[in-house]
Amino acid sequence: WWFEFGWVECVFVVEFALLNLSLRMIGFVGGQVAAGHSGHPKRAVSGRCSSIRKVSMEPVEKIGVSDVSGLNSLPEEIWERALAGNKFEKIKAEKDGSEMWKEIYIYAEKVRNGEITYQDIDSDDLNIRYKWAGLFHRPKATPGRFMSRLKVPNGILTSEQLRFFGEFISRYGDDGCGDITTRMNIQLRGIIVEDAGDLVDGLNSVGLTNFQSGMDNVRNLVGSPIAGIDPHEMFDTRQICKDIDNYITGDRKGNKEITNLPRKFNICVSGSRDDFAHTHINDIGLKPMKNEEGVMGFNVDIGGYFSSKRAAHSISMDVWVHPDDVVAFCRAMLLVFRDNGERKDRQKARMIWLVEDWGLEKFRSA
Repeated sequence: WWFEFGWVECVFVVEFALLNLSLRMIGFVGGQVAAGHSGHPKRAVSGRCSSIRKVSMEPVEKIGVSDVSGLNSLPEEIWERALAGNKFEKIKAEKDGSEMWKEIYIYAEKVRNGEITYQDIDSDDLNIRYKWAGLFHRPKATPGRFMSRLKVPNGILTSEQLRFFGEFISRYGDDGCGDITTRMNIQLRGIIVEDAGDLVDGLNSVGLTNFQSGMDNVRNLVGSPIAGIDPHEMFDTRQICKDIDNYITGDRKGNKEITNLPRKFNICVSGSRDDFAHTHINDIGLKPMKNEEGVMGFNVDIGGYFSSKRAAHSISMDVWVHPDDVVAFCRAMLLVFRDNGERKDRQKARMIWLVEDWGLEKFRSA
């Protein structure tokens, strides 16, 4: 594959996933069986996730909530808790980040027409809500330019997609570059306000999106970096990562049901006992395992957390999920987190604190 950054073409002699493995993962994992990867199937939850209620996206007028408020993405019973939350909760309550899915086009046109400059854009939109459209502004480091984080489930890219990246950022000269991230993802740098809509449309034209890739959203789906070619593979993670991502991003159009999470959320799917996807540091980690009937599915670990302030190994949820139920299961988990997660202290707003507060049995029964 050819990856064209600027006007320079670099040959990738291996698949993107293998490159990501060589750069980020193989030294960390060391080829050992992941700790806690039980050799026994857990209690099945097949069929338990299909009856989760759908939250209405219609604005509720009786207490004066505007039609752009992030409260409309939440059940009414938790509005008061959200409104009493931290500053980011108040920003989301004022206007949901999903509004940027259309407003980036409006701002782009106004800047192109000379009606405004990027500095005239509402600061909460520019520096916070734009992240719901995958655009990250750093006003001190790169004023007026964005990093765009994409969604590349399982790190699988085509040559067409790679060429699009190179062609798009080449217009920015030395300001344009790209990153390969630790979550098997791509970030493009140097983007300007005027081009934001063109980037979104261009990504969609090659089957990708950058929606819901930052702030309080689900991060890129991590799978096996050698999916499909691993001689010890138990489950090919590529399609199931894409299926989960399709739910999260609403098939690349955006999914308002989960735009107002308390904090970011990480999901990964492991394809073998080597656990290259690192289920131990994800909020949901799916580990391949056959049940007693010999059907391949997944044991579930939850609550993994890895940051400079705390590192917590995930714990077994003691459930087994059929592959056909994985998307519904992840949706159920996300809605429990959305409706019950911490909204005051962002340092305690990840799922591990909810599990610790409730205890495993209460969490399982939620």
